[in-house]
Amino acid sequence: MQATVTQQMQATVTRPALAPAGALTAVWAAVLSVAGLTAWLATVGLTDLLSARDLWGVIDASRSRLAGPALVVVVVLLLVAEQRWPAVRRPLLARAQLVDASYFLLFAVAVVPLLTLVETGFSIEIERHVSFLVLGRLALVPRIVVVAVTLVAIDGMNWCGHVANHRFATLWRLHALHHSQEDMSVLTTFRTHPLAHATYVPALLPALMLGASGAVPAGAIIVYGCLVTFPHANLNWRLGPLGRIIVSPAYHRLHHARDLGERGTVNFGFVLVVWDQLARRAEFPLGGPPVLTGIAGRPVPIEQAGRLDQAGTVDAGTVDRGGRMPHLARVVVAQLAQPFRRCSTVDGRLTTEGRR
Repeated sequence: MQATVTQQMQATVTRPALAPAGALTAVWAAVLSVAGLTAWLATVGLTDLLSARDLWGVIDASRSRLAGPALVVVVVLLLVAEQRWPAVRRPLLARAQLVDASYFLLFAVAVVPLLTLVETGFSIEIERHVSFLVLGRLALVPRIVVVAVTLVAIDGMNWCGHVANHRFATLWRLHALHHSQEDMSVLTTFRTHPLAHATYVPALLPALMLGASGAVPAGAIIVYGCLVTFPHANLNWRLGPLGRIIVSPAYHRLHHARDLGERGTVNFGFVLVVWDQLARRAEFPLGGPPVLTGIAGRPVPIEQAGRLDQAGTVDAGTVDRGGRMPHLARVVVAQLAQPFRRCSTVDGRLTTEGRR
């Protein structure tokens, strides 16, 4: 019986079946609801920051933490390392690199301001409606302990959000863009739909709950952000014993595997491996050639002209009616528009219940 279920799941991954029309409409409507909720929280945040006359100061502070010089330096160093010790060798200016670089620019220019407004609105609504969650100052607990607990809890909340992005069809529509990359690099970290970023806003809860006992320093947030980008690097590093604690590039690459295998999707961790271990979803790399990444069947528009699969077959990739590769800008627009299509191609039988 178990073998039969596994075979059905694997068949679904390679040949997605269409979900019922009613289910597709429900998923589409839910995506619009996520967009509406994001817009509402952003409006609440915008109104508050405008009334405080501190809009641009708060946005600039957020940009310095989330996409500032420290992160840029780390990204550049990892790009250099990818050219020196690549898991999969490819040109520096490959189409995948250029597309993911455009997502990095989008993140810095547009997504960070949007997230700043959404996070501000989320914080205001928490204080208005569930203020009992916000704890008073814990006088007997050292600040450094509070900050450490807060960061670990944020990582745990990010893990929960990541699992939800795979388990629920609505969120998978938004998250599928991130998994569509077949040539991973550190820039793939930013290959994320703006609304998918918003689904991780609940990870702020630990900081809101414990903020009275010590706010997390900007430097700690910057370090955490750099650690989140590291696992996407095109490196076959396993980090030795440290790889049992910190998510390594080789460990996270298994999460992006094109072929899910019998266990389904594994290795959801952002920075810490412990959450996967507790949930029995950790699968540590054992060496050997790196796995192919992306989504079987290519339901999301991609920028590659073709890719050699494990069977030696070349997929033609995304081409226009004249058989040519579309302009990169058109690819990005198509990728961002994908979740809003009523009958999105990611809505196969597998994603009716999420990508397991």
